[in-house]
Amino acid sequence: MTIPAYHTPAAATPDGAPDTAAAPRRSLLRHAPAIVILLIVVADAAQFPDPDLWGHLRFGQAALASGHVIVRDTYSYSVAGGVWRNHEWLTEIVMALAYNSLGVFGLKLWKFACVAATILLMALALAETGASPAIQMNTLGLAALAMVPQNQFRPQLFTFMLLAATLALLTRDNYRGRAPLWLMVPIMALWGNLHGGFIIGIATLATYAGVVAVRDWLAGRGLGRALRLGLIALAGTLATLISPYGINAWLVVLNALKHSATQPVIADWQPLLSAIALGWSTHPADTIFFICGALVMFAFALVFIRTPQAGDLPLVAIAAILSVAAFIAVRNMPLAMIACAAPLARHVELLFARRRDRQLAQGLAGPPATGADDAVAAAVSADDRPGSNPWLVASIAIVLALVSGIFSTHISVGAESPVGAAAFMRRHDLRGNILSAFGNGEYLIWHLAPASRVFIDGRYDTVYPQRVVDQYLDFINARPDALAVLQAYPHDFVLVSANGPALGVMRHAPDWTLIYRDPHWVLFARADSAAAKMPGVPFTGNPPPISNFP
Repeated sequence: MTIPAYHTPAAATPDGAPDTAAAPRRSLLRHAPAIVILLIVVADAAQFPDPDLWGHLRFGQAALASGHVIVRDTYSYSVAGGVWRNHEWLTEIVMALAYNSLGVFGLKLWKFACVAATILLMALALAETGASPAIQMNTLGLAALAMVPQNQFRPQLFTFMLLAATLALLTRDNYRGRAPLWLMVPIMALWGNLHGGFIIGIATLATYAGVVAVRDWLAGRGLGRALRLGLIALAGTLATLISPYGINAWLVVLNALKHSATQPVIADWQPLLSAIALGWSTHPADTIFFICGALVMFAFALVFIRTPQAGDLPLVAIAAILSVAAFIAVRNMPLAMIACAAPLARHVELLFARRRDRQLAQGLAGPPATGADDAVAAAVSADDRPGSNPWLVASIAIVLALVSGIFSTHISVGAESPVGAAAFMRRHDLRGNILSAFGNGEYLIWHLAPASRVFIDGRYDTVYPQRVVDQYLDFINARPDALAVLQAYPHDFVLVSANGPALGVMRHAPDWTLIYRDPHWVLFARADSAAAKMPGVPFTGNPPPISNFP
């Protein structure tokens, strides 16, 4: 019997990269394109607005209207005119262009394109591993499911896409010994203007170069390759400085990662295990995405322990670092999935190859059996045949796209947004400074600015100093200094959750009058204002549980 060469894991060449002849590329894009399309649709299935979506669009529209990048804040009163270091400025312009041109459909098309590019780049990376199409398909499927909750209408989509591009290049370099790594310089220059996740790109390049350096030095191969990789990492790092903000973009991102006081109250920053436990007690079905991610990371660790070949140690190190990051904060889950996919598929293939070699050795040692060799060969080569009807898979993808509303012209807005309160203020022409939850800030900016300004919003790390953030947390959590926050600024209105601690503060706050309430939000005005003296206050609203964006 002759066993196809591509079922033998790639052997290491003298430079530490696997031998390309031993493991030809087997891409899902050729073997199962319909499956890839289905996984793109699955990964893009979540169609709900991030709280900052309104702000991203408004800020992008403002930049387009003014013809320049805005560097001073005009939307808040707590830091009016303060420096705004917006590391997402280019993404916001792209989003505004999509929305201005095609409305909600344009936004959905942009989101779909980013998700599709990410999945396709992950498929290209998987093709470099020598793993069978079946292994690649299952790995990519679990990763796509785990990424669903984070694939929202926000700038992080560009970070996912560009990290996938980075790892596709590094995976090819590691497993094939060659790749156009010079592309990392323009990629990093672009990344530095799209989203603060460029810090992940810098860390990825540095980790790859560092591990290659240690591995080659220990193997006595010299540091020539590591120096070349180090120069690319350095050039890519410097390229991120080509932006309107220069080094300030680095500083604001590093500050956010280091000690953002708002992280404990943002769901994205919760530890993975805590998110699973909380989700299981409230919405058990939603935890399937987190469980898929945890499964990918645990499987990656397990198969690497079972097959600890050093040929892909740089990729393994990157995957390990980003896996730890995912356990620290669920917002990092897609990063871990992108990093784990290729080394996971590679080591699963190595594990299966070891088992096949053992079975073949046992078969050769035993008595020959008619047709046994043909059966083994058929079982092995079956990995390369599509496991399902491509037309059926494509049909499922189309149905899922229609059901999830991927290409519909609306996005549902839930009760977490103050739809009724904002409509009440517009209807009665109420204008002024609004103290509210930072998650509502950009919704209020979209609907009420420039006539009204907010105390804080989702730009907290790029605009607001720590002092303002701390004061906001004192108020919203009803800490002892909550009343002092009410007295320290010229608030005209206070909008609080109907179930939050701050409502108790407002009920006992002197000089404030309740003027509007609904099942979710409560609005107060200063007692001596015209708003507080309107006939019929407090008004009771009953906004629909679901409305359409914006």
